[in-house]
Amino acid sequence: MTDAERAATPDPAAAPDGDPPPAVPARSIRKIVIRVVFVVGALVLSFWILARTFDDLDFAEIRAAVASLNDAERLSIGSMWLLWIGAQGLLTASLVPGLAVRHGVVAFLGPAAITSVVPGPSDLPIRYQMLTSWGRNPGEATLSVAAGGIFSIGVKLVLPIIAAIGLVLSDAPISGTLRTVVVICLLVGLGVAVLSVVLGSEKRTEQAGRLIEPVWARVLRMLRKPEPADLTARMVAARAGAVQTLHDRWLVASWATMLTASTKFALLLMALRFVGVNDDVLPWTQVFVVYALVQGLTVFPITAGDAGVSEIAYIGMLTAAAGPEWVNQITAAVLIFRIITWLLLIPVGLGVLGFWRHQLRRNPHQIASRADGSPTTSPRRLHVRTRTAPRPDRTPDP
Repeated sequence: MTDAERAATPDPAAAPDGDPPPAVPARSIRKIVIRVVFVVGALVLSFWILARTFDDLDFAEIRAAVASLNDAERLSIGSMWLLWIGAQGLLTASLVPGLAVRHGVVAFLGPAAITSVVPGPSDLPIRYQMLTSWGRNPGEATLSVAAGGIFSIGVKLVLPIIAAIGLVLSDAPISGTLRTVVVICLLVGLGVAVLSVVLGSEKRTEQAGRLIEPVWARVLRMLRKPEPADLTARMVAARAGAVQTLHDRWLVASWATMLTASTKFALLLMALRFVGVNDDVLPWTQVFVVYALVQGLTVFPITAGDAGVSEIAYIGMLTAAAGPEWVNQITAAVLIFRIITWLLLIPVGLGVLGFWRHQLRRNPHQIASRADGSPTTSPRRLHVRTRTAPRPDRTPDP
């Protein structure tokens, strides 16, 4: 087991049954407060920029548009939100052998609450701990977590490429900043295609590793970092591990990834339609292009939950497509979309995370990963039929 796996793996002995949870250090509380203040500051800055950009922005009209949703529309958005959560659970479960979808939902919601407050891949250690607590060995959990990250980042890279190709094929007017965005998306698409071809073969992966290794070693020497033992062998081994993990599950994972992207886009489109932005003003194709481009912009998160960045991008590009007279309705729709796909995940995910930790404290032996990487089997899933010995006072039937 690597140092990272030891750091991420929970220790059952560290929290014996019945002991109170350790107190949170003041330094950790201070970090949490700083992160929350940073997120709030990013949101305030984004709306200040929008207010300076759009003279027609009226917060009273925005509140009225949000409040105009009737019960049927709220129920429709809630149902689609549940479908999106289920799709996220299906994606997580499809990458782990034998994992139930309900556990996949838990493994999405709990870590999502963390990454909604802390930028970067802060959800990966929590998801790793959850998988090992459900009996997955460290190697299997590591590959599954890494594969989940690859699919999540991959769909964010593929969507802008699809949007850019659609714009080029549709002969839509492309000029100014949009032309730059389309060129960047096409270049990213070319890079993704080359990477797919290279990783599609073990021989090509080995050849790429030999080409990259001297450059990588020189960069590490410049940064005064230790050089890897054998980068080529590690790349080939990582590819082999990924192929083994995804051999029987890549198709389901691909469909689940498409389902998560589709349901999230449906939430944005429903929010726009329910606040009064109809198809004549903003066709679904233009909404999809904006959605895809924003997904590409947020591949590398600058702020937690992409706070501020997503709001400016969605409102700015959608308003540019529909016209400045629709800025208040579009802002209301984006607020609804961001509340249900970001802010709502924080309390729901923290509740799920607290329930999972409570279950671990009640039964610390539930963590079934061993130091040698071999999983143990849950007694509830292991049914052994045993034959009882005959009693001495009874003679067997003829």
